[in-house]
Amino acid sequence: MSFAQSDYFNGNYTICPIPDDKESQDNYKLGLDCIKANRYIGGANQLFLDLIKKDSTFCDAYFFAGYTYRISNMDKAALTYYYIADSLSNNKSIIYKQNLAFMASKMGAFKLARKKYNEMKEFFPENPEGYYGIASTSIFLGDTEVGLENLDNAITKYLQRGIPIGDEIYLVQGILLTRNEKYFESIETFEKLSGKITKNDDYRANYALSLIKKGKANNDEKLISKAKKIFDKIEDKSNLSEIILSEFR
Repeated sequence: MSFAQSDYFNGNYTICPIPDDKESQDNYKLGLDCIKANRYIGGANQLFLDLIKKDSTFCDAYFFAGYTYRISNMDKAALTYYYIADSLSNNKSIIYKQNLAFMASKMGAFKLARKKYNEMKEFFPENPEGYYGIASTSIFLGDTEVGLENLDNAITKYLQRGIPIGDEIYLVQGILLTRNEKYFESIETFEKLSGKITKNDDYRANYALSLIKKGKANNDEKLISKAKKIFDKIEDKSNLSEIILSEFR
């Protein structure tokens, strides 16, 4: 959790005005305390729903109702409440947009996620997360050039903030380069990765495709053999594209 999000979850500020009666303020704090302790999440959810009944404009109650639904694996309800929170906030919170976009992506609603990432870019242009989010949705929406351009901007902004480039960013970059048929560049990107992420099927499939494309282009049997070994490690081949499968038949 980023510092800004941690600060918000600690109750140091609200996005919308909190009801001014003591009972509402105490219940809001109690709900946050339950979330921080990861206890009585159902009770916390009810506290936020009660706050919504008392003041239907209190966007923070909608957000935390959504959050408690999310950690209870009630994704559809979480998406609904996140959406309402973001709508009520008048574009004041990148946290709302980020959580809404994440949940939309998780549920396969990539166009909604893209819309929210674009809004993050518009209203919070110095934050890298909107640019990275657009890149990640490009994998599913197919506009790889847009994805690569935004990922370059995200990397620049992460570095300007002194934030290390994480493995997930290189994974997205490698996949987008592969989809864009920039196989030599994608291999360089994939080879920056090590450890747990290299057991990811998306990593294996795209890395193997880039390797075999380069191997065939250079008539390099060692690269072709390496590609086949990585391909064989893919645990679930049922969702692989025909482009990938045809190279390994």
